[in-house]
Amino acid sequence: MKRALKIVGYAILLIIVSGIGFGIYKYQTDDMLRAMINQDESKLSYGPLKEIVSLEKFDFEEYELEVNDSIKIYTYLFKPSIQPIGNVFFIHGSGGNAAYWSSLYKPLIDEGYNVYAADWRGYGKSTGSPNYRGVLKDTEVAFKDFLDKTKTDSLKHIVYGMSLGGQLAIKITMDNQEHVDALVLDSALESAQKIAIDYAPFEFLKNRARHHPESFNQLYVGSRDIKSIRNIPKLIIHSANDLQVSISHGENLFKNANEPKTFWKTETSHIMTLRDEPKEAIKRINRLIQ
Repeated sequence: MKRALKIVGYAILLIIVSGIGFGIYKYQTDDMLRAMINQDESKLSYGPLKEIVSLEKFDFEEYELEVNDSIKIYTYLFKPSIQPIGNVFFIHGSGGNAAYWSSLYKPLIDEGYNVYAADWRGYGKSTGSPNYRGVLKDTEVAFKDFLDKTKTDSLKHIVYGMSLGGQLAIKITMDNQEHVDALVLDSALESAQKIAIDYAPFEFLKNRARHHPESFNQLYVGSRDIKSIRNIPKLIIHSANDLQVSISHGENLFKNANEPKTFWKTETSHIMTLRDEPKEAIKRINRLIQ
């Protein structure tokens, strides 16, 4: 009996040691897991691309904006070849950069929209490294420049945010309601906390995220801030097939939004509405400002 108990004890010890060893190995080799445990939002939330794709097929102007002494961001104003019908302030998501996503702007530009797109710090030619306070400041600086660049025309302003940029689009719209005529959200996050719960690989990480909202960015929370936007038409787009941001995010944003609002459930890939459904997207966006 003693021998059997000793063997069982060794087996349990071996399992514990193996589990600890595997955990240490995963922590050391899995960047995402390590970022979740350490709550390093700079690693969890951003995937900046420095490479700039060719923009030679577009008519555009490029601007360098000074955010502070150490941070300069780059923005782009794409112009249509026909008479403009509106101005779009486009906020990209966590990956790529403003130039990388230019193919998504094309249907808007072809329809007659001026499209202003900005890179956060660390993206494209912009200096610095992204963080949640920094990208908000960058977006605010870019939006002010957008308003300055379009103040001489009488065209309506649309704020378009996709994925991570959706939360910032809501925040910018909430803070500038007198300057925004419509809001479009494509695959937008409802909150950093909710995405952390969705992606946490272990239950203890999910529970920590559920019970400690203060651990996450509270400067802008999409599902909270959208409640404060009034009398601005909203188009909330989300795909039932979105594998990166669950459609529940879009549904909760829509539930919390005030009228006028429209929910468009698609079957595209994440943030690919303008690529996969350009005609329907343009029709719905036009309707917002008519």
